[in-house]
Amino acid sequence: MAVDNQYPAYMNHHSSIRATAKRWAIISVLIVIVTMLLVELSLERYIAQVEGQQQQLIATQELSRLSAELSGVLNNNLSLLSGLAAHIAIYPDINQRDFERYASTIFRQEPLLVNVAAAPDLVVELIYPLDNNNRRAVGLNYRTNIEQLPAVASLTKRGDMILAGPVQMVQGGEAVIGRAAVITADDQFWGIVSAPIYTQKLYKAAGILDSNLPVEIGIRGFDGKGRDGAVFFGDPLLFDDPLTQRTELTVANGTWQLAARTNSNVTGGQGTTYWALRLAILLIGATLSALVLYRFRQTTQEQDFQIALNKNQTLLEEVGKLALVGGWQLTPRRDSLVLSLWSEQAGNILCMDTPNPSLAEILRRFDPKQANDLAGHFKKASRGKPFDVELQFTAPDSDQHWVRFKGKPLDDTSPPYTVLGSVQDITQRKIITNKIQHQAIYDQLTGLPNRLLLSNRLNKAIHLSQRNGEKLAILFIDLDNFKPVNDNLGHAIGDQLLREVAARIKSCVRTTDTVARYSGDEFIVILIDLSDGKIPVNISQSIISSINKPFSIDQNTIFCGASIGISLYPDDGTNAESLVSNADKAMYEVKRSGRNGWQYFTKIMQIESEKKHNLTTQLIHAIQNRELNVHYQPIIDLASHTICKCEALVRWSNSSTNITTEAFISLAEETGRINEIDRYVLQTASDYITQLNRQTGKDIGLSVNVSPRVFSSKDDSLELWIAIIEKAAQNLHITVEITERLLIDESDHILSTLNKLKSLGVSLAIDDFGTGYSSLSYLTRFPIDILKVDKSFVSQLGVQKTPESLTKAVLSLAHSLGLQVVAEGVETDRQLAILMKWNCDFGQGYFFGKPIPGEEFLLLLEDK
Repeated sequence: MAVDNQYPAYMNHHSSIRATAKRWAIISVLIVIVTMLLVELSLERYIAQVEGQQQQLIATQELSRLSAELSGVLNNNLSLLSGLAAHIAIYPDINQRDFERYASTIFRQEPLLVNVAAAPDLVVELIYPLDNNNRRAVGLNYRTNIEQLPAVASLTKRGDMILAGPVQMVQGGEAVIGRAAVITADDQFWGIVSAPIYTQKLYKAAGILDSNLPVEIGIRGFDGKGRDGAVFFGDPLLFDDPLTQRTELTVANGTWQLAARTNSNVTGGQGTTYWALRLAILLIGATLSALVLYRFRQTTQEQDFQIALNKNQTLLEEVGKLALVGGWQLTPRRDSLVLSLWSEQAGNILCMDTPNPSLAEILRRFDPKQANDLAGHFKKASRGKPFDVELQFTAPDSDQHWVRFKGKPLDDTSPPYTVLGSVQDITQRKIITNKIQHQAIYDQLTGLPNRLLLSNRLNKAIHLSQRNGEKLAILFIDLDNFKPVNDNLGHAIGDQLLREVAARIKSCVRTTDTVARYSGDEFIVILIDLSDGKIPVNISQSIISSINKPFSIDQNTIFCGASIGISLYPDDGTNAESLVSNADKAMYEVKRSGRNGWQYFTKIMQIESEKKHNLTTQLIHAIQNRELNVHYQPIIDLASHTICKCEALVRWSNSSTNITTEAFISLAEETGRINEIDRYVLQTASDYITQLNRQTGKDIGLSVNVSPRVFSSKDDSLELWIAIIEKAAQNLHITVEITERLLIDESDHILSTLNKLKSLGVSLAIDDFGTGYSSLSYLTRFPIDILKVDKSFVSQLGVQKTPESLTKAVLSLAHSLGLQVVAEGVETDRQLAILMKWNCDFGQGYFFGKPIPGEEFLLLLEDK
């Protein structure tokens, strides 16, 4: 009965134990499940955080690189527009031909510009290229264009520039339009210049359209309005995403905002990590549950749990390695901080083999200044101030590394606090950033500072000289005979020559001086601390001597020289622009004086420059307003003593300036206006002589001069001149007078042109024969009909034997070759008698008549 009585009690106790065990097991399993879920969620959150940081790092790096590329490409093109505005500011009376000539030099640089246009007084008058599409823009008046006037009206100061759009172009495609103000030298508003840039070419040049980009890019800021402007590239939703990285890009006088977010192909591996993590957690939970159900074997449970922890630790360490991030922790001990946690990845980043280094060992990785700064940040963090710093150190293999230290106090206790932080390897990001910065301010060919850095250093040098009451000098260096190197040996040799020239110039200056590449084959040197007034001259002479030494490049021996202009602060200018400009003028004075030397800027140069500029402006007005006059000098047939033809000569009656015909013709040659003058004289004279012959019934021939420049013109000047000749030759006997200088090259192009003139019935004469590079070979090679003996020989007839002998020899040679001879500068009876004795064909000079206006020439014909 006792047993019977105990059995139910035992069963009840056993049931109670089983029930308690079951409840305990269920509770334990639930605890395990909940714990695993929490652990899994925490780990996923941590992985997501690390992955997010990595994505943001990638987006930040790409955004920095692309914005720099986009800024560089855009600013390079806008600088061409600024250069055009500056050119027009200097030459405000520019016409379409000069505009096209300058614009063509811009387009030879292969910019992204679609076209360039100029709008004096806000009316488009000049455009390049002037094709059918662009011609429709001529005459556009911004003052009546309500949509564009507000933006254009904001361009009021020198240097003002806006970037409008993007807009759809009439000729197709999308483009942004740069507009810049043109302010003349007397601070008058001239108008604006503008140029569209195709956006697709812009994006491509900046690398934004690269299909392999790891990020999505968006751009907003229509019309340069920055974050307030509309999105015109990429997905507008990028700007609503809080994880998107953004940056501001200055464009002209406005801004664009760029946004970047990593692509899905960059973050695609995250799902696999999560599933692996979940599987690991599931296995851990299943293991723990099995251990609970099998009476919680403590030893096995602890082992399995430790294994799981090790797996998780390994996973976290691998994530840290991928992100190049390591962790650390500082714990306060008495009056100091002790490194209580140091991850293996942190040691790898700092190139340290010690598994548990001391804080002092970590600080010794850096130079004393950086070490003191980092120690200070640690101390401040222990008092509650977080920090984020970038440091540089040299690894044992001598490589330079950049790291980012971040620290945050754990303020759950009273200070001093425990500091938890990370260390990240940012070496690659620094390398890319430094490379972008270097490309922005240094010339890629020579490695010298470019114009941007030159301007910055020159302004600083001026400010320093002004503060210290010191002088500085500018050396403007232009290589002599550089163009033939490119033309004959190729641009690769030319580039290498520029690199070696840059090195030689740097070797001639002091370490405190700056050598920069200004453009093409031009260099600028800033000389500071001129304690000795001879320093600019000594350095200039040293540079010239160095450059005069032969260069040996790719088995070629190259010789070149240098022309150097020198300006001084504050004597020759108080700002960067005037100093460089005046040094440039001094350099051109060296060019005019024979090259390969140096010259200080003088006030006389400024006066001459202004005088030449004013005279050039007056000459342009005279050409445009038909203020030039054509005079006619008779040419006499010495056999019949009759006027058989005349030479058309241009005269400029300038009441404000006393300038000779030779001087203004030389000026026209230099400024490129001589071709217009030649066409004007030819057209005016041929029309007048044709009318005169009809009126008098005579058959007077016409002799006209032509500049060698027309034969080498890149525009249509030669074609226009020949068209006038062809029409005039139908009614007149025309003689074209050329100089010996034209025949020196003996080019096929010149020979072809002369043969074409012959086919039109035009006679060809060599003017001033005997004063140039006379050669008998071109008398047989070229279709010459007439030799004009220069007056310097004729004037000595009957006076000196040598000129007489030469003149007689020329007459004999010409007649033996079947050529006719015109004697120029006949002024006396004796000269005429000698020429007639030698059977000279024609005479011309004051003895027969001076160059006179057309009306007087008609009276002369009637008198004769």
